[in-house]
Amino acid sequence: MERKTMLIITLAIVLVLLGIIAVGESFFDNPDYKKAKELNRMAEKAYEEGEYDKAYEYAEEAKRFAEKADAYASMLVQRNKANSLLYRASKRIEFVKNQGADQAYPAKYSQAVRDYETAKAAYDSEKYDRSIDFADRVINGLEGIVPQSPLPKYYRVRLILKRRDCFWRIAGYDFIYKNPWKWSVIYQANKQKLKDPENPHLIFPGQIFLIPSINGEFREGTYDPEKKYF
Repeated sequence: MERKTMLIITLAIVLVLLGIIAVGESFFDNPDYKKAKELNRMAEKAYEEGEYDKAYEYAEEAKRFAEKADAYASMLVQRNKANSLLYRASKRIEFVKNQGADQAYPAKYSQAVRDYETAKAAYDSEKYDRSIDFADRVINGLEGIVPQSPLPKYYRVRLILKRRDCFWRIAGYDFIYKNPWKWSVIYQANKQKLKDPENPHLIFPGQIFLIPSINGEFREGTYDPEKKYF
């Protein structure tokens, strides 16, 4: 009777373990999980046929495989969590950089980049707990970071005698694109505002041009020479 009671308890433990890991289709492909299920069925069959010693042996073996499968499942859960947090951390870094945080908050930004590299290296080394910890640091460390002054969404053409405004020079300003070769982006976005839409060289002081966001950077308001932009 004691053997039979222990068998019932063992079977119950195996079923609980199998229930724990059965949380996604990917877990079902694990060989330890499949073996535990097979041995559990064998144990139940032997139990029903009254072969309690054999059923007990099957159940004990099933429990060992179920514990291994459970450990594998836990690893997969941690790996998925680490992968998700790494993605969020990378996107957070990309977002705040586009917002100018690398210049407005250089210390916090640099620390976040270092923490992300640590998280990535830990993930590649299958140290998922460490990866999760450092990815969390990135996300929390950059929480609420925005530029002190968002980049301008509009630019009013100025009268600068020695260096007249043109799309080439406008695109090259630090608060626009820092790249004069991007001049055509502004031209195409404002082409219909020009007196001669086919002539990008014909612009006049006082004209207001829309500055499209090309890297996800946040822009609002009209350029103010009194403001400091990042």
